[in-house]
Amino acid sequence: MIPILLLAAVLTAPPQDTARLTVAAAIDRALASHPAVAAARASVDVAAADVGQARASWLPSLSLDGSVSKFQKPMIVWPLHGLDLRNPPFFDTEVSQAALGASYTLFDFGARSSRVKAAESQRDAADAGLGATEQQLVARTLAAYLRVLTTRGILTAEDQRVTALAAESKRARERLAAGKAARLDTLRAAAEFANAAADRVASAANVEVAEHDLARLMGVHYATVHSAALTGVGLTRLAGDSPADQSAAVARAGGTNADIQVAERRADAAAASVGAAKASRMPQFQASSAIVDRSNITGRWLSEWQVGLGMSWPLFTGGARESAISRAEASSRAAREQLRLTRMAAEQQLDDARALFDASRARLAALAATAEQAAEVARITALSRDVGDGTQTDYLLAEASLFRARSGLVQARHAVIAARVELARVLGELNRAWITTALESQP
Repeated sequence: MIPILLLAAVLTAPPQDTARLTVAAAIDRALASHPAVAAARASVDVAAADVGQARASWLPSLSLDGSVSKFQKPMIVWPLHGLDLRNPPFFDTEVSQAALGASYTLFDFGARSSRVKAAESQRDAADAGLGATEQQLVARTLAAYLRVLTTRGILTAEDQRVTALAAESKRARERLAAGKAARLDTLRAAAEFANAAADRVASAANVEVAEHDLARLMGVHYATVHSAALTGVGLTRLAGDSPADQSAAVARAGGTNADIQVAERRADAAAASVGAAKASRMPQFQASSAIVDRSNITGRWLSEWQVGLGMSWPLFTGGARESAISRAEASSRAAREQLRLTRMAAEQQLDDARALFDASRARLAALAATAEQAAEVARITALSRDVGDGTQTDYLLAEASLFRARSGLVQARHAVIAARVELARVLGELNRAWITTALESQP
C-alpha cells in the first residue's frame, strides 16, 4: 500500500508552470516553422517564376555570339556578296566572328497567350494550395492543442478520483482498526485505489504523447510544451452556430474552400494547355535582326547588318504533335473530373462537419447536466455512508460515475471546438483572423 501511495504522490505533482501558452501562439509558431507550409510557399515561388518565364516570350530575345575557328586550308574570311576580280576575296586559316542578334515572334496563333494563362492558373493553384496547407496545419495544431487540454483535464479528474479513493482507503483502515468495519471494506477500497492509480499512469502517458505531438507541430522542444500552462479555449458567440441553410453553406464552401479553389485553378491550367498544344498545328512568324562582325587573326574586322522575316511550320512530326494534343485534352478532362470529385467531397465533408458539430453540442449539454448530477449523487452517497444509511459499494460506484462524467465533460467541451474548427476549414474560413474572432481564451 505504501509504495502505491508514494507513486500516486509523485504522479500527482503538477508540472512546473514556467510559461503560459495560448492557442494563437501555438498556431503562429506552427505556421512559421512547419516544413509543410515552407514547401507550399516554395511551390508558390516556383509557380511565380514559371509565370515570369512564360511572359518573357512576349518580349524579343537578344543574344551575343562569338567564335574563333582554325582551318586546315585557307577559308574565306568575309562573305562573298559579290564577285569583283579587282578585289579578290580574302582567305585565311584562322577566322573569327561575333554577332549581336535579336529575334521576336510576331504571331503564333495564341500559343504564347495560352502558355501564359496556364502558368498563371498554376500559380493561382499554388496560392490556393498554400492556403489549404495553412488551414490544414491550423486545424492539426488546434486539434493537438485541444488534445493536450483534454488529456490534462482527464488527468486532473484522475487526480481527484485518486485523492477521493485514497481518503476512502484511509477511512476504511481506520474503521477496521476501531472495529467498526469489516476487512472486506478495506480490501475493496484498496483495490479501487490501486485501479485508479493504474488508470492515472495511463492518463499521464496520454498527456505526454499529446504534448510531444503539439511540440512537433510547433517545432519546439518537448520540454517547452510540457512545462507550459495551456490557456483554455472556448467558442465566442460569433462561432456558436453552424450554417442553417444547407444550400447557402454549400455555396459558401464552393466559393471559399481551398481544396475546390486548387482544383478549379488546375482545371483552368489544363484547359489553357490544350490551347497551347493546338496552336502547334499552325505556323509561327518571326522577325530577326543582327549585326555581324567577321575577321581573321590579324584583327581586320568587317561589320554588316542583317534583317529577316521567317516562318516555321512543321508539316509532319510523326504523330508527336497529335499525341501532345491528345495528352493535353485528356489532362483537361481529368482535371475537370477531379474538380467535380473535389466538390462532391467538400459537400460530404460539410454534411459530416455540420452533423458532428450539432451532435457535439447536444452531447456537451447532456454531459454537463450528467456531471452536475453525478457530483450531487457522490456527495449524498458519501453522507449516507457516513451516517450508516449507505454502503461503501454505493459510494465507490458513485465516485466512478463522477469520474466518467467529469472526463466525458472535458472531452465534450473540446470536441465541440474541434467540430466547429473542422466546419470552418471546410467552409474555407479557417485562418488566423477566424482564430482571433471565433476563439477566446479561458482560465
